[in-house]
Amino acid sequence: MTRGWLAGFLVSIWSWSTLSSAQAPPAPPSLPNPAPYVAIRDRALASDWAYARLADLTDLIGPRLSGSPQAQAAVEQIAQVMRSEGLKVTLQPMRAPHWVRGDERAELVEYSP
Repeated sequence: MTRGWLAGFLVSIWSWSTLSSAQAPPAPPSLPNPAPYVAIRDRALASDWAYARLADLTDLIGPRLSGSPQAQAAVEQIAQVMRSEGLKVTLQPMRAPHWVRGDERAELVEYSP
């Protein structure tokens, strides 16, 4: 009984493997025409627009910790620049954890010159 079951199992595995290997491989997905993308890439590589936006962020806004007023100013600045380029920009509200510095105090309790 065990041998018959094992033989049937091996035959089914063999027939499945030969059947699956006899099938033609799937056709590769068709790619869109790359010409428009190449034109966009070439235009972007020939322009310093992105570097100018980065310079604006670093020079005008400065460091931007998560949840800080500077981070919000950076988001609004980039959104405005994108709108001026004719893009539709929608900002979504979000919650970001941030650290608020409290009062700091220190007291010298011992001094040994």
